[in-house]
Amino acid sequence: MKLSTLSTAVAIGLSSIAQGASVVHEKRDQVPPEWTKLGRAVPDTAIELRIGLKQSNLEHAEDLANQISHPKSEKYGKFLSAQQVVDLFAAPQEVISETMQWLRQGGINGNRIKPTAGRNWLKFNTTVAVAEKLLDTTYYTYRNEEESVEVVACESYSVPEDIQPNIDLIMPTIQFETRGLAASSRGLSRRDTFSPKFRVLDSVPHPSSLANCSETTTPACLRAIYGLPDSDEAVEGNSYGIVEFAPQSFNQDDLNVFYAKYASNVPNNTGPIIDGIDGGYFSNDSSVDTRGESNLDLCYAIGLVHPQPVTLFQVGDNDPVQPATNNNFLDAIDGAYCTYEGGDDHDWDAIYPHDGELSGEYLGQPDCGKYDATKVISISYGSNENDRPISYRTRECNEYMKLALMGVTVLFSSGDTGVSGISGRCLLPNGAWTPPGADYGRFNPMWPGTCPWITSVGGSALPENGSVTDKQVAAYNFGSGGGFSNIFALPSYQTNAVAEYYSSHDPGYNSSIYNNTQQVRGFPDLAVSSQSFITGLAGDFMAFSGTSAASPLFGAMITLINGERIKSGKGSVGFLNPVLYSHPEVFDDITEGANHGCGTDGFPAVEGWDPITGLGTPNFAKLRDLLLSLP
Repeated sequence: MKLSTLSTAVAIGLSSIAQGASVVHEKRDQVPPEWTKLGRAVPDTAIELRIGLKQSNLEHAEDLANQISHPKSEKYGKFLSAQQVVDLFAAPQEVISETMQWLRQGGINGNRIKPTAGRNWLKFNTTVAVAEKLLDTTYYTYRNEEESVEVVACESYSVPEDIQPNIDLIMPTIQFETRGLAASSRGLSRRDTFSPKFRVLDSVPHPSSLANCSETTTPACLRAIYGLPDSDEAVEGNSYGIVEFAPQSFNQDDLNVFYAKYASNVPNNTGPIIDGIDGGYFSNDSSVDTRGESNLDLCYAIGLVHPQPVTLFQVGDNDPVQPATNNNFLDAIDGAYCTYEGGDDHDWDAIYPHDGELSGEYLGQPDCGKYDATKVISISYGSNENDRPISYRTRECNEYMKLALMGVTVLFSSGDTGVSGISGRCLLPNGAWTPPGADYGRFNPMWPGTCPWITSVGGSALPENGSVTDKQVAAYNFGSGGGFSNIFALPSYQTNAVAEYYSSHDPGYNSSIYNNTQQVRGFPDLAVSSQSFITGLAGDFMAFSGTSAASPLFGAMITLINGERIKSGKGSVGFLNPVLYSHPEVFDDITEGANHGCGTDGFPAVEGWDPITGLGTPNFAKLRDLLLSLP
């Protein structure tokens, strides 16, 4: 399901013939501009070569997902077990055997080759000299001055023509990967996050008042806007998960302050079920940068669904250099993912145990399959789609596909900087970021909103000075993220919506501005309220805006509906997108607003689906009735 459109993208599976009846498998058009070639790599430099094998049945994944997720399918809701998913996508035995035979013939001792448990990756320790001969390539040392790091890489490599169909990619080769800097909305940091915007309040509204819901959002406002019910009982089997990454840390006293004034249905000291992953570190820092995201998510997740249980997946330790990622979280809920395609990436993901030089570092082995996934998972963190290699993004997206097959609803915030990336930075023709503050360049889509297997949640709002009964508009306190992928193809569930969008509302930008092929994944899928959510913080209140508020709100809606389905003897709803796009009538369309960026007006909200508010904002009663009507 991947398309390559950027000039710096990797060309895979080229047909040019190299010596020894081999073919070029991967080749870079150019070395990234931030890297300088220093010279030939030392031949006896030790490297771990990792060979990603072609998995079985990936080409059938969309059909399989439609069978269990499309509302007209006879198999709707017939989710697969984790073991069924592993068996379904494992590389065939003949692929493993043929590839290992090639490696042995190339001088690799068979005892050193280690197939992973998921049967989709081979890895072994070797040297640069052996790898060069095996892959018909030349390795060089490259340096990135900005990050003060060096890597050993090549610019192309070849494999035998009869072996090429068995292989997805080989690492390290052309990746030029380092951990890199992910830009947050308040500067550069190593944490990928949307960092919701906040403001200090001069006064706070009465908990039951609906008079100023366009200015400050409370649980009472949301119940009035969407007709959300009070949840009166915990339903066995229902579950809702919120993911946070250390050092982001909620504070129970702050939650109690919020409950006392705005969520009196929640008893004092009610906290989430805590699943601590790879250390599950909590910071004592009381600043908005550390507490804001977690407090926001949990105030509204718990406040809206209590007494339904809410689980907090607290991921990572106190190491700022090697922070945890979504892949570390995915390891913990799917043990097979720990070794899938070779396991976590040494350049991008946190590799445990850490060295223990800092207090609060995790010294244990990585948590693999330690926790069960909840029925609904909301994640308010993300990054620029192009910040990682295509192979890395595809690996992660495929895991969301597998969770979809297992019946997990995965929700992500769509981003807070319009059509530009984190910190408002756009893309240059070579794929690099524009300089800070520059208002030009190619649109920079947000990840994981562009993955077809998650539900991307954008931001909406009541109009300025509006009432709870007014039609919503696109969020205007910030630019709700939206756009089109540079990697992932248009999923079948979205085909009609995107075709109608271009037929009636083509924005008119050419291919130098964004991927306008009309054949790639568009996001978000929908939008919900996301502005000025009053939140407990440091013994007082602040108002937060951003799609970081939207995703947990929509997750609460689905959790409430799941509770009703389970009480009636049905299962949870699982992967939502095929149902949502088949029934646009359960949404209230949004036709006002735009997500400016990169020197443009971005995409305007228009009739029907659009890349700022998706299908619109859900009419909760209609959505509930629809989902309850399904088997």
